[in-house]
Amino acid sequence: MAYEITHVRVDSEFNRSEDHITDVKLSDGTIENVRQVVSFIDSKMEYFFTDHLGSKAQVESVHPTGRAAYIRTKPNQTTADNLLSLPRF
Repeated sequence: MAYEITHVRVDSEFNRSEDHITDVKLSDGTIENVRQVVSFIDSKMEYFFTDHLGSKAQVESVHPTGRAAYIRTKPNQTTADNLLSLPRF
């Protein structure tokens, strides 16, 4: 099953990188924290979001050395499908 992310919450309005996302809201209204989403993605669950043009962007977990894991869209040729382009909640 795939889960659509529709909104994000960041730890500060001034942060402009995906590693500052703390929570996500799914299309069914469920709110999950990033640790949960990372764990679910690592167990092979699929997360995505749909950009303003209707294109789906896949979400992946990132595990940097010495820092907390976070989520981001899988790299491609555009930044228009960045998770930070989603509305805040």
